[in-house]
Amino acid sequence: MTGPRSLADAQRRFQHALLTPHDAPEQAARAARDLVTSTERLALYRRGCRLRLLETMRALYPGLRALLGPELFDDFAQEYLDTCPSRSYTLARLGERFPAYLADHRPDRDEPPRRREPWIDLLIDLARYERTFAEVYDGPGTEGQGRSESTTSPVPAGALLDGVPFPAPCLRLMRVCAPVHEYLAAVFRGRAAEPPGMRTTALALFRRDYVVVTTELAAGPYRLLSALLDGATTVREAAGRSGTPPAEALALLGEWRDRGWLAVRGSLHGSTPGPPVSGPVPGPVPRPVPGPAPREEKTTA
Repeated sequence: MTGPRSLADAQRRFQHALLTPHDAPEQAARAARDLVTSTERLALYRRGCRLRLLETMRALYPGLRALLGPELFDDFAQEYLDTCPSRSYTLARLGERFPAYLADHRPDRDEPPRRREPWIDLLIDLARYERTFAEVYDGPGTEGQGRSESTTSPVPAGALLDGVPFPAPCLRLMRVCAPVHEYLAAVFRGRAAEPPGMRTTALALFRRDYVVVTTELAAGPYRLLSALLDGATTVREAAGRSGTPPAEALALLGEWRDRGWLAVRGSLHGSTPGPPVSGPVPGPVPRPVPGPAPREEKTTA
């Protein structure tokens, strides 16, 4: 039979070739070629690949998608994919530049900060939080390791103040324009949530037993913890840089050591301090890509 065949005829022959094992495989290939041209077949693969990338972005930023709405989120995501093609072998890193892309392409980026639209700040900070959350979940942590003496044994106050801080590798700090962690927690739980009200919020993200815990910090503790994570060589130096009284710094340090956020070792005037936790640092947590990891949000005052 020569000449063009109907779509129905090609489909019937293709189905027959697939379901009849004694027929030659060439028949299935011939039927497939009759359905579409080579250009159309390439377009099918291209659309499939594009859809896969878009589905990955949806999975990586469920909170932002809920806030923007599916259609507007897809518009932003597709523009991002065009501008920032993936540089990694894993889809888990496909959206790592998305927060920066949103900040660089905001329509009011040339305006002074006080004249910028707050709702754009909200979108960007929610994206930043979702990305940080994923990095904490997927990155190195302290699971499977015993707590060292530097986190469990009593230490004199003076020695503690002169000790060297060692933050946990899965501890992150960030300041955002609204309590975006509460909004994302509601999205994870499948609840309808109103956009959060604008309120400067300081957050600490930490992974414990493969669960990311988000803690809201007051201004003073945030300053002290930021100094500890930002290169302070001793606890005393961090307290001075953050304007924290020594007694308050010691109380906060005790709480954070109990949580596993950081350890304190030795003194710069004594022996060379070692790492706060013995043994190798665990690698990334294995999880399917691109689906979101099981996540839990906890907030304390």
